[in-house]
Amino acid sequence: MIVTIPFGGLQQVEKEGKKILIPIHPGIALQNRGAIIPITITHPKSVAQKLAAEGNPVPSVRINALIDTGAFGTVITPKVAEALMLIQTGVQKVTSVQDEQERPAYYAYIQFHWGSGKEVPVVSCPLKGFDCLIGRDIMMHWNMTYNGKDGYIIICD
Repeated sequence: MIVTIPFGGLQQVEKEGKKILIPIHPGIALQNRGAIIPITITHPKSVAQKLAAEGNPVPSVRINALIDTGAFGTVITPKVAEALMLIQTGVQKVTSVQDEQERPAYYAYIQFHWGSGKEVPVVSCPLKGFDCLIGRDIMMHWNMTYNGKDGYIIICD
């Protein structure tokens, strides 16, 4: 599957005391906001099948995820882990530019808007501006082109 994801949009600015929307060049939008894509996250298939067999709903949430080439693994926020009632599988050491911490680890299924999905270990950490970081554990399955000049990415999954 090959998917092209364009970026761009509108930004609210104040001009002469009025708030107006102005278009943002796709390259600038991609640079300023990053490669943020919508995903759906839920339990791994084995857990989802067990929940369904017991007559329980299988929770899922649709969230925004930042594709982060600097992230070793995939990260979700604690509120996502809680909303899904994910089963903690352990702890994982997480290193950021600020510090190093032990954080709760889970296993989850991440589905992309183009249809494919991946079951991956995820770690729970606070994030700002989005609820998931897509790390290199998922990107290792992709051939990805980042076209900053024209403001789009291409993912061959």
